[in-house]
Amino acid sequence: MKFKRRLTPKPTALDQGLKILNERMGNSPTSERRRAARTRVVPTGEISRSIFYAPDMDGQAEPGEVVWFNVPTSPFKERSMLVVGRDRHDVLGLLISANEDHADDSDWLPIGSGEWKPTGDPCWVRLDKTLFIPETDLRRRGALFPARRFEHIADHLRKHFNWS
Repeated sequence: MKFKRRLTPKPTALDQGLKILNERMGNSPTSERRRAARTRVVPTGEISRSIFYAPDMDGQAEPGEVVWFNVPTSPFKERSMLVVGRDRHDVLGLLISANEDHADDSDWLPIGSGEWKPTGDPCWVRLDKTLFIPETDLRRRGALFPARRFEHIADHLRKHFNWS
């Protein structure tokens, strides 16, 4: 009995182009960031702006999505942040942490568990500092933040940091 050999189709130019774009945007499941994200930290009260829930899995990080970035440690450690806005090519985000020490800290708001922490541990989001990170330094996994929890954070930013 003769077996037919299954041939793997050769990737087309379109496939190769899409792969390159996804890797540059950080969307490739196989791409690993080999450098730390260029991160700027600004007090949240100094950058008050409009905030609205607008996740759109279109390739750009939008408010209401969770993205990941490498912090400058050795070895690199990946952290997650909640996107709350944009400033040109920078994404504005609030750091997410599962450190239970934040439970009693007024600068951190509990957000529960979600896709941002696969172990299911409860997490907190830091409100007093906002991260500015170039979009090219982020890695996206397609995690959406629940709308009601996002609105709770937005209300807190409006009330305590003069966001609108």
